[in-house]
Amino acid sequence: MKKIMLGAVSLIVLGLVTPASAADLAARPYTKAPPAPAPLPPTWAGFYIGVQGGGGWGRTKETFFGAPNTVGFLGTQNYDTSGGFVGGVAGYNWQFGNYVIGLEGDYHWSDINGRSAVINPALGFGDTYFTKIRSFGDIKGRLGWATGPALLFISGGAAVGDLQHRYDAGLNPPSFVQNDWRWGWTVGVGGEYMFAPNWSAKLEYNFIDFGRSTIQFTPVATDRSEFKDTVHTVKAGIIWHFGGPVVARY
Repeated sequence: MKKIMLGAVSLIVLGLVTPASAADLAARPYTKAPPAPAPLPPTWAGFYIGVQGGGGWGRTKETFFGAPNTVGFLGTQNYDTSGGFVGGVAGYNWQFGNYVIGLEGDYHWSDINGRSAVINPALGFGDTYFTKIRSFGDIKGRLGWATGPALLFISGGAAVGDLQHRYDAGLNPPSFVQNDWRWGWTVGVGGEYMFAPNWSAKLEYNFIDFGRSTIQFTPVATDRSEFKDTVHTVKAGIIWHFGGPVVARY
């Protein structure tokens, strides 16, 4: 009887103690995994270099001052030029949030050329004028807007070209050749796409005005031809970006 009473008391005590002990136990710790960091958008800041090439088409306007236009001698000629080019580019960008400003220079070896119609059709000599842009380049500023991996920009600055102008007499070509470097100006628009870390593809259009060149045939001031040359270019390229500090991302 005594053992039965001790067992009952033990059960009652165990029942009273067990809930309190369970309540006093600390809850099992649980730590939520931190979210994965969002990838940083591509940066356009820093130095870059690349290769590029494309095609050009333009216009040469020739004026001969020694005689007016006649049926036998066409003193004014407007003729087209076209061809291709290949070269390189280098520059530096600064990035302020989505805004990108930069300074860029490029240079190309080219074969953009064209020939005029016969300038003396009535005489039958077959004389013509010829223009060739042998190389060209520019130094320009860029202003762009970056969104994700894409960059859209406008550009403008100084251009330089190695130009050749010729007067080819039909019976004895060439009669007169003038090779000179001409400084002018350029404006353009384009875009780039960062298709891999530090790598972008580029497409750009530029208009270039090389100013005026002159062939002086004799010491007589009016015995000369003046050429004004303009060209449109479309270029595509692959650019490597070294990277650099972003001035302000937000």
